[in-house]
Amino acid sequence: MSPNTWVIEMPTQKTRSHPYPRRISPYRMPVLTRDAFSRDAPPMPARNHDHPVFEDIRTILSVLKASGLMPIYEQVSDYEVGPPTKTNEFYSFFVRGVVHALTIFNVYSLFTPISAQLFFSYRETDNVNQWIELLLCILTYTLTVFVCARNTTSMLRIMNEILQLDEEVRRQFGANLSQNFGFSVKFLVGIAACQAYIIVLKIYAVQGEITPTSYILLAFYGIQNGLTATYIVFASALLRIVYIRFHFINQLLNGYTYGQQHKRKEGGQRARRQRGDVNPNVNPALMEHFPEDSLFIYRMHNKLLRIYKGINDCCNLILVSFLGYSFYTVTTNCYNLFVQITGKGMVSPNILQWCFAWLCLHVSLLALLSRSCGLTTTEANATSQILARVYAKSKEYQNIIDKFLTKSIKQEVQFTAYGFFAIDNSTLFKIFSAVTTYLVILIQFKQLEDSKVEDPVPEQT
Repeated sequence: MSPNTWVIEMPTQKTRSHPYPRRISPYRMPVLTRDAFSRDAPPMPARNHDHPVFEDIRTILSVLKASGLMPIYEQVSDYEVGPPTKTNEFYSFFVRGVVHALTIFNVYSLFTPISAQLFFSYRETDNVNQWIELLLCILTYTLTVFVCARNTTSMLRIMNEILQLDEEVRRQFGANLSQNFGFSVKFLVGIAACQAYIIVLKIYAVQGEITPTSYILLAFYGIQNGLTATYIVFASALLRIVYIRFHFINQLLNGYTYGQQHKRKEGGQRARRQRGDVNPNVNPALMEHFPEDSLFIYRMHNKLLRIYKGINDCCNLILVSFLGYSFYTVTTNCYNLFVQITGKGMVSPNILQWCFAWLCLHVSLLALLSRSCGLTTTEANATSQILARVYAKSKEYQNIIDKFLTKSIKQEVQFTAYGFFAIDNSTLFKIFSAVTTYLVILIQFKQLEDSKVEDPVPEQT
């Protein structure tokens, strides 16, 4: 099953002979009669409380909990999570303290000759690029830890709102929204493999015996990159969860536009359609549930927008730092590839593999983030367009739709990097356009540097 699909599991209870299922309000409980307790009565279907929303991403949640980026929350019920216990909270504080201590140690090592052997390359300019890249990695991960610690309560509130919204969907429509987030596990395996491969390449590139300080610096460098990338995958998974729920309510609204074109078998209805008394595209039996369903859909849409904005608020600083770090890494590695391919010297297989590993990791993460943001934003903005089509189907409920459309016109749904720019399907193209521009500038500086080396200025006598 694709990660973009949603599945509706309808209850096994027998429905009425009505061609369309009746909507059940979440505020009405089924009435129990005396026959319900009879021995001959058929057993009532088991109610499925197992909710797979966060079970599908339990692997990535376990990694983030162990690293202190996510609180080790308590499962209060199937549709509610609680704050962490004192022991779990102390563990998160301890892990963050160790992280900050190692960060200070690594930053200190970068400014001392101890780490000089990690920056061996053919040119002094490349040493500066690698130094800046390592510093950006440390900065990005440190900022991620600070932001996650500050937004612990907000993240738990977002998770609870998603769970409560799914409970309302189950009570209202008898539907369990299920999804397959196998992509998160695949990305975790890919991140771990890339980081291990990069560390091995770096160790083989170092000349001489590696000092213990360099080993610590390399190991923590790999952990920082891996956990920062893992959090980006987690943010993409949260956006995919919101996307599936936006898609669900849009499909419900589509049922009032495209799913209503059924032929009437009764001659009287056929005659009225020919006279123009009844809209042939609208089934009155289905439209009678529109007021109740529309109120629920509007409330669900507003909750999803609040969740969408909450995720953006929790991740915006991390996204700004990560996008800047990815942009610099992609640019420098593309430049190194160009130098290796067009250079006059011998091509280094180690540098080629290093560059390709970094490009594969960052490009895949940027593509995942851009796609998740783009799909969710598009689906959130599509609700008003679908309602506009429902508006033209029935004049009886146009007043209900008018209120939502008036609010939607004033609401601009965007997922931004701290308001600097929007993240959507075009983000990857914009990043590569900027990379190309800076690549041309770097290549021109290199050509200028090479020309000065080949044509030295004669000394004046």
